[in-house]
Amino acid sequence: MASYLRKVTETSSATANSNNPANDLGKRIVKWALIIGVPTAVCVTAYLVYRQKQNRTATPRRSSLPTPLARGERETLTTTLDGRATNRLTSAIELKNEGNVKYREQKFDEAIEFYTEAIETCPPESTEELAQFYQNRAAAWESLKNYEKVIEDCSKAIELNPKYIKCIQRRARAAETIKNFELALEDYSTVCFIDSYQPVYIMAADRVLSELAKRYIETLPPSTAELSKDFVRTSLNEFEDDPTINQAFIDEVLSSQPDSSLARAYEAFDEGRFTDIPSLCTQEIESSETSTYELEALLLRGSFYLLMGNYAEALDDFNKVISNPEASENLKLNAELKRANTKIHQRDLEGALQEYDQCINNHPFECSPRVHRGMLKTLLESYSEAHEDFTEALNIMPTNLRAKYQKLINDAKIGAKENRPERVEQALSSFEEYFDSCKKDIYYALAITSCYLDNDRKDKALHYLNRFVEEIPNNPTLMALKANCLMSSDPSNNAEAEELFVDALRIDPSNETVLTMFAIFKCNRNDFEEAAKLYERAIKCTRGEEKLQQYAALLYAIRAQGRAIKRLSLHFPGGFPPAGGLANWMGGGMV
Repeated sequence: MASYLRKVTETSSATANSNNPANDLGKRIVKWALIIGVPTAVCVTAYLVYRQKQNRTATPRRSSLPTPLARGERETLTTTLDGRATNRLTSAIELKNEGNVKYREQKFDEAIEFYTEAIETCPPESTEELAQFYQNRAAAWESLKNYEKVIEDCSKAIELNPKYIKCIQRRARAAETIKNFELALEDYSTVCFIDSYQPVYIMAADRVLSELAKRYIETLPPSTAELSKDFVRTSLNEFEDDPTINQAFIDEVLSSQPDSSLARAYEAFDEGRFTDIPSLCTQEIESSETSTYELEALLLRGSFYLLMGNYAEALDDFNKVISNPEASENLKLNAELKRANTKIHQRDLEGALQEYDQCINNHPFECSPRVHRGMLKTLLESYSEAHEDFTEALNIMPTNLRAKYQKLINDAKIGAKENRPERVEQALSSFEEYFDSCKKDIYYALAITSCYLDNDRKDKALHYLNRFVEEIPNNPTLMALKANCLMSSDPSNNAEAEELFVDALRIDPSNETVLTMFAIFKCNRNDFEEAAKLYERAIKCTRGEEKLQQYAALLYAIRAQGRAIKRLSLHFPGGFPPAGGLANWMGGGMV
């Protein structure tokens, strides 16, 4: 995601390795969403930046009351003034003060007795003081490690004062200690809303979300949902020179060996039975004595293992192709690029960069390795290095559209970073020059839309999306992007936007991009229950432990923030994301 108004999730620690962009970005996984932000693309490396306000030290309230009365004097006072609320409150405060003395002396049982008397003495209409007494008693229970009692007293205090931040913090800690993670997350979320997203609460929420997500995915059965057609085709097309998806090669297999397992794999591809492809490729590989396409079957199987989240199996297949002396240079090149892409999926960005470096050394006169490395450099905000890669790629192949698109995206980012609006406008104008020749190219459509959205030009993005939806009909990603733009441009477009989301899912029910974007749409309308259901659907469609953890964490975060917002009588505080789930090469891809 290239830009957020309020950003969801970065590495939990604001101080961790901030000077190492690869290492830092590697930690930017969408684990939780106390605020669902305003991204321009839902990616592997979501840019999650929490605004940190200056530390504000709360000045403790000092009691203006005199030194605590002796027990006999207090009893006399209570007896004499019984029924008078003001003096009952005075007595209750004195009891609390004596409890504080015992607490400081670490006589926690005696402190609890005083706090209990204070609670019983306090007039019920003195809610602020009564909440404080419950909070103090909870503190004493916490010192005794009686966490159930801590939660019980904190809950009573929060009922009296829903924004009692000290008490919410205490209950969150207690809930986390006894592994009541959902309550802990709700409380940490509430504290974030109240207290400006301080890093300590963000880290706590991240920690709890990790536990919740891990528990959740342990209970999930293996996914049986089919892969999204839009996701598969877009992902495979990122490797434009891959011989295994070249139509001429596919036609050759279908005509020369129509009964082969590889031919059946391509038939499954055409029919959208993507999860059948690895097993059919295996059959082709195991019949290697009669097959002339063993290496192609390996590369194709590895590609679908990658899409299904089976990263170890994918790497094994790519390595076999790369190490085989009979493999063509083009097969090896694509296997090397996909091996690097697998590293990105595994959050090993440094490893991915090393793979791209090696690929460029092995294939110095090829354009695509520099384009792919430049895309990752753009994600890492190493814009100058990315510019060099794209420039060199275009020197090798001046007509390569992928290199041109990505260079323009990178140029716009440089212009925005350096506050040079003329460079941004030049990049956008150059994009527009390609429209007539590229208007049916989904990559061009996503690239120009992303670039306008990155620069907060929703009007132009919507203008082009309307044109692309006509030129490339029934594309669920374009429909969802248009829905986002409609919503972000004018909330009165809600009905039209929702209809677009529904239509997109009718075309591609397992499209994770559309499901997650629709969930954010629901969040912005404070419909957190529906948003959670959409994330549950996305979880059923996804493969790979990393993405499962991501979606599971978002599921719990949405539920928690929904309860927190309802508790505080707030509206959803985020904006609406103008884009989502775009390809890696766009400068913010899902990996």
